[in-house]
Amino acid sequence: MGFNLDSRDLKLPKLHTYHRSHRHQLTEGEKGKTMAKTRPPKSKSKSKSKSKPGKREKSVLNSTGAFSTNPHPTTTSSTSNSNPPIAKPDENLLIEATALLHESSSPDAALPLLKKYLQANPNSPQAFDLLGEARIELGDTEEAFAAFSHSASLDPEGQAPPVGTGPEKFLWLAQLSSAETAVGYYERGVEIIKRWLSTSTPLDPAATVERGLPKKLVSALCGLAEIYMSDLCMSPDAESLCERYVTEALLALPESAVALQTLASVRISQQRVEDAVAALKRAFDGWRGLPPAHEDVPPYTDRVNLSKLLIETGEYEVALEVLERLKEEDDQLPDLWYLGGWCLFLLGEEEKERKGDEGEWEESWEAAREWLENCLLVSHILSRGPVLANPCDSCIARSNGKMKASGTTRRR
Repeated sequence: MGFNLDSRDLKLPKLHTYHRSHRHQLTEGEKGKTMAKTRPPKSKSKSKSKSKPGKREKSVLNSTGAFSTNPHPTTTSSTSNSNPPIAKPDENLLIEATALLHESSSPDAALPLLKKYLQANPNSPQAFDLLGEARIELGDTEEAFAAFSHSASLDPEGQAPPVGTGPEKFLWLAQLSSAETAVGYYERGVEIIKRWLSTSTPLDPAATVERGLPKKLVSALCGLAEIYMSDLCMSPDAESLCERYVTEALLALPESAVALQTLASVRISQQRVEDAVAALKRAFDGWRGLPPAHEDVPPYTDRVNLSKLLIETGEYEVALEVLERLKEEDDQLPDLWYLGGWCLFLLGEEEKERKGDEGEWEESWEAAREWLENCLLVSHILSRGPVLANPCDSCIARSNGKMKASGTTRRR
């Protein structure tokens, strides 16, 4: 079948990711307002994890962990009598800045150290990479792009340390660029990663694994596929390129949740819904029973996108399982509440069509309204304005109208 993006008609607003410095921490009173029943009792997941929910993982553009090179990792203290090597004064600035950025999450404290280091070492790609990461963490994308661009000009081949800093800067530049420009940066990053991973390259294999290069390769390839499914979807070779990139990603890491979700997106665009569902369920099964902090659990935003794709393919119960788990990790994302409300509304419609008045559609719509009302509450607290208010109000009014027409009143 052809590449048909018009088939992807899920009526959802554009999802947004919040930088942690802009996030409002809910007070205990505000949190209490979002503790209402969120889904019908019989639809609850039977596989709740007993592990303590972990912190929400940050998205690619809001975290120095995504593509971080960490050229100067700190070591743990040792009881050995051997003395550690003494770093040069300038080098100490870079080591301290790295620790502040990667271990203490203090980009504002790292910035002056990096600037001081660059005054004495203006041609250091390591320092410019760290400067770019600090700017990303602070939400200054323009300055971040400038820093990574300078690093790329100093190290265009992505050489290994200490000469260069590797491929990560090109992946950052792709994330910060328009679609057409991003393709070039992604392809450059993919080329360098493949060279690093090649057995013919005399690099330390342990270093490439520790650096997470296989996952970064998959991320870059999926980023390319996503571009050709969206901004460049009208390109004559868009479908073949998507197939190529997602195939390469799955060959690199066959069980990668990111690659499987991208495969599902391609199949949805091709109207091959059954194949898409199979890929989505396989992606979810790969981390379903793992604690949130496990390295194989995808980033929070990727899991939000998984729930959206599951809703789009009509897998409402599985989508709710994903969303309820996300809610336990972080309940301050309005999009999460909107997706849950919309999912429950669609589930109620499906139940009503299938079983009529004997179904459980009333409970689904009751729960849908509560999710949507929580969305409005969190949106108000975060000053999101009408971005999600209009679709929430529309969906609530729609469910109210249908319940009124069926003679059902809202339960309290």
